Amino acid sequence: MGNLNNSAALIAVDWGTTNVRVALLDVSGKVLDERRGESGVGHFSAQQFEQRFDELTADWPMVPAIAAGMIGSRQGWREADYIACPASLKNLADALHTFDYNGRSITIIPGIKLDDGKRFDVMRGEESQLTGFLAKHSDFTGCVIMPGTHSKWVTLENGTVSDFRTYMTGEIFEALSEHSILKHSVMADDGGDEYFSAKSAQIAEDKQSLEGELFGLRARHLLEGCATERLRQELSAALIMAELQAGIQDGFILANPVYLIGTENLTSFYEIALRALGYRPLSVRGTSLVWPALFHLAGNAGIIRTENP
Repeated sequence: MGNLNNSAALIAVDWGTTNVRVALLDVSGKVLDERRGESGVGHFSAQQFEQRFDELTADWPMVPAIAAGMIGSRQGWREADYIACPASLKNLADALHTFDYNGRSITIIPGIKLDDGKRFDVMRGEESQLTGFLAKHSDFTGCVIMPGTHSKWVTLENGTVSDFRTYMTGEIFEALSEHSILKHSVMADDGGDEYFSAKSAQIAEDKQSLEGELFGLRARHLLEGCATERLRQELSAALIMAELQAGIQDGFILANPVYLIGTENLTSFYEIALRALGYRPLSVRGTSLVWPALFHLAGNAGIIRTENP
């Protein structure tokens, strides 16, 4: 612990809806230690958030902390209000919410909102991954797709989030596969991606509508006895292809390569679907971007003195 006390500069916190992870970083942003736990968002009181933070950072030195994600929501520890889109990294840094907890400075990154009188949208947590992405691709201008329960399509222009839209693809998949008549036909565990790939190619070629596809999965199960693992893959393909077609229809411009930010498992399916549409996807693991992003923001905001200012 003595070495950690000597070299530690910052505690980085990624506090999601389900899980929380924390990292102790040194003056160059290197991870000295990392821990995980359950989140508690939506169930914890302020005191319980404090207790969870203390549990996860026990025996760590008294250095500042910076946090991203649902910890700053209304159901979180302290609310960090949304800033308006377009939003730059400087806008994020200027709107950081900082408070004192037992003599330690804790800073929460705000979310981003879109409200132009016609469209309404919010993101919270993804902005930290975008910050990490821009730290490595500072000159990038284009659309980034962030697959998830609520997929985000984000237009970036020279370090600024200029537009974004949320597609509830993952939640719709869960609702249809668990709470609709399709649950009897797609209840098997995922068994590979060969059926996903074939269905994606078919939809790309025939330009079939989502509405026309869904009940057909149930009918094929009844009439042809198709395996439920196959139909589950086809449902996933239909929903992801519908999302991609909707994003393009909504005006998001996909260049080559198309950057995907998310988990390896989920982005692999989007890669298959994008290739079916003729694009070249490149995936970046979202969790790998968070610590560099928080370290970068902390340095720019003057929360810490970095090795390379």
